[in-house]
Amino acid sequence: MDWRARPELVEKLVVLEAHFSSVDHPPDPERPVFRHLPGAIQIHPSYLEAGLNRAKYYPFYEHPTEANVLPVAELTNVLEGLGIAADSRVVVYGSDPDGVMAAARLVWGLMYAGVPCVRLLDGGIEAWVGQGGETDFEIKSVWDVADTSDNAVGRTASWLARPEYLATGAELRRLVSEDQSADRRLVDVRTEGEWSGAMIKKYPFFSRGGHIPKAIHQGDWNNLMDGRSRSLSPHLEVVARRWRELGIIDEGVENGSTTLIFYCGTGWRSSIAFLVAHLLGFRAKNFEDGFYGWSFHPENEVIVEQDLLLSLDV
Repeated sequence: MDWRARPELVEKLVVLEAHFSSVDHPPDPERPVFRHLPGAIQIHPSYLEAGLNRAKYYPFYEHPTEANVLPVAELTNVLEGLGIAADSRVVVYGSDPDGVMAAARLVWGLMYAGVPCVRLLDGGIEAWVGQGGETDFEIKSVWDVADTSDNAVGRTASWLARPEYLATGAELRRLVSEDQSADRRLVDVRTEGEWSGAMIKKYPFFSRGGHIPKAIHQGDWNNLMDGRSRSLSPHLEVVARRWRELGIIDEGVENGSTTLIFYCGTGWRSSIAFLVAHLLGFRAKNFEDGFYGWSFHPENEVIVEQDLLLSLDV
């Protein structure tokens, strides 16, 4: 299978390879990335946060807003700079390390921006090869192809953003302060140590640990996918059963009157949970400020598990 042999598919197709690496998250030398989908553009998820300004890429955040996707007009500009138009078909897949997380971040950002046709290649490059797909050894980089100038030819901003996919800090503060919030449910997708407050320094820019009040802990993002294939679709019903057991899914979620709001550290892992909920047919939002954005403001309460606090009373 090689879509270059299908001109009707290639004409409006944009393929993005989500490749996440950083100074604290280097590529795994045991798992080199040497196969790519034909015609793909390799892109770091932080491109949606800072365009071509690599100095602002993860983990070089100095403020929570730097970990957020760009304002809609700027986000549209950097996406159009990749050749994405209103009638494009955009396919995203991940490459190691943590390709699923990187791909999900891009997919959520594209959906939030309002790009009409976005698809996740579930299972990434391995699924493609398993179906007989052709691969290339060479790949274009976003640094080679992106044009983010304000006056680029053909910029129309002809899609509409989808703000219903984004939860804001003000929305979460209302949720936390209300006695009842049946129309929204907050879900934490971080590790046990992050949730409890035992692990503060998972990120170098955090100063507090714990979790947001009223959140339900669903566990780390790895339990959102099939462990062998790293695919979402084979694991959807497993996740749905666990979410029902945890009280994340109830009648309100199933009938659409309750929206699930997911958060993690900075909105990347929670993008996976958003996609899972979306695929299950539920209303969902990503709180991309994450615990970073919430805990950054000292007036926002955080919950730390009490057994972590040693009594010094005499």
